[in-house]
Amino acid sequence: MKNDIERFTAGLEGADAEEISTMLVIENILRLRMLDSGVIPAAALDLSIPRDEDVMYQCDMCSLKLVNGVKKFQKIGQPSDAAGAMIWLHSVRALNVPEIRVCGRKMWGQLVRGFPYVDNTLGTMRAVMGTRLHENIDEELRFIPIGLEPIETGAN
Repeated sequence: MKNDIERFTAGLEGADAEEISTMLVIENILRLRMLDSGVIPAAALDLSIPRDEDVMYQCDMCSLKLVNGVKKFQKIGQPSDAAGAMIWLHSVRALNVPEIRVCGRKMWGQLVRGFPYVDNTLGTMRAVMGTRLHENIDEELRFIPIGLEPIETGAN
């Protein structure tokens, strides 16, 4: 898991902020769909939600569902959707496994570079795709899982 998230983060480091903004729009469309359909529980992306035994089981199971989703997107030739699902897979794993949580924070440190461009990217995607998007997508484009807030760097 650690090697996977580190490789993914290294790939993000090589992407420019506008490329990352496209990934952010796609991954948030996927996240909202998965939350609505019950593929992932809200607690899987929010450490502030208490995790009893049932919630822990659901969070553990959503990793398997996300792995299957990534494979499905890859198989049908949708690399953008696969990358979006990978963001959530790595996020869920990082929240479930404290030893790699810092890797999740580093990944989100790269992803937030795309935040200044997400509104323009969403507008372009709406014009090109012409499909209905989740009604809350505009408010959800800057979502960061609670517990994976990027590590602040620099001197104080």
